[in-house]
Amino acid sequence: MKLLVGAVLASAALVTATAQPAGAETVSLGEFHAWNSVQLTQGFFQQAVPNVQNHRLAVQLIPGFQTGSWTSPVVALHKQVAPGGAINPSWQADTPEGTHLETSLRVHENGHWSNWYQMGKWALTNTPNFARTSVDGQSDSFGMVYTDTFVAGAVAVDAYQLHAQLVGDGHRSPSVYQIAAQTADSQTWASVSHTTMTSDIDLPVPMFSQYVHGKQDGSEAEYPAFGGGGEAWCSPTAVAMVLKYFHTGPTAQDIHALPLDQWFDAHGRVDGEVDVAAIHTYDEAYGGTGNWPFNTAYAASFGLDTSVRVFSSLSDVETFIKHGVPVVISLAWNNEDSDPNNDLPGASIPKSGGHLLVVRGFTATGDVIANDPAAPMGDAYVRHIYPRVDFERQWVNSSNGTVYVIQPLH
Repeated sequence: MKLLVGAVLASAALVTATAQPAGAETVSLGEFHAWNSVQLTQGFFQQAVPNVQNHRLAVQLIPGFQTGSWTSPVVALHKQVAPGGAINPSWQADTPEGTHLETSLRVHENGHWSNWYQMGKWALTNTPNFARTSVDGQSDSFGMVYTDTFVAGAVAVDAYQLHAQLVGDGHRSPSVYQIAAQTADSQTWASVSHTTMTSDIDLPVPMFSQYVHGKQDGSEAEYPAFGGGGEAWCSPTAVAMVLKYFHTGPTAQDIHALPLDQWFDAHGRVDGEVDVAAIHTYDEAYGGTGNWPFNTAYAASFGLDTSVRVFSSLSDVETFIKHGVPVVISLAWNNEDSDPNNDLPGASIPKSGGHLLVVRGFTATGDVIANDPAAPMGDAYVRHIYPRVDFERQWVNSSNGTVYVIQPLH
């Protein structure tokens, strides 16, 4: 099947289908759209076809072609993305050695389409000819891209499209199982949400401290070329905890096969799942391991259903916890300034400008039980209970309610 993308876009049908995660429905500030399974066939193919791979429908290159693409139908938004609002794409794919995926987004405002923004060049493993990276310097009158997030400019976005460019070597092809995007307007926290909890739920999520992989002063950093080592590895550490909770992730052989590193080997390669995650989520342009869709794509490589989402309150997170699914959350705080509204009481470090941790449960009164990788004393000190009001306020105000949903497939 060979369709010219430029020819089909002008007549692309409008769609508004929304996919919900397994076992849970949530409320968000925007809309989440995902194409997977038979929904992928709604898209437009160029030198690529839908194929069954690992018992799932995926987009792959037509044998013999080194490049091809899939383009989504136009998503007509029920709720426009207001100026300053965001769109976060994410994806699930396999990338055999020598192959990679490039994702793009374009937006529609006031009767006009933007150019395509590059939203990430991704492969599970870097090679001498390819480095996983976001793309800097993308800005125009429609908006701009901050690493992994499109932010709308002065005019509201009323529609968008996603594009996936598959790059192979003529023999092997990427397999794209899902392409998704979350829209959201910016929000400011106003009041604490009502809890839905009636008893404690504390999921047995294994505990990893990021500081096992580098001291708080930045010394003894393992694999410092990948973002600076453990002090900066909150996101891959959080993902590694969730993978281990679901009894998946890198094997002992994978950890043993990592390159030599002075401090990693001196520490006995302890909690090597975190090092593997950091190496496979590192963003060359960003210079760190905190790229949101790179982290969910890494988790998806182990056969899980993953996406970057935005929720409106902790009540949404409680729904996942009740289904046995821990949720990774992005937040920031500052316990050192004079404003108590920036505080996160009980945190092991005094402040963070941006941090990822795992919500593993809630108390009966709605306080948050978290695995916080910012635990300088080690793994045994990762579990925290945070006051609901402070946690929710810092999460909503700092990241707009951003989460990683990582869960088993249906």
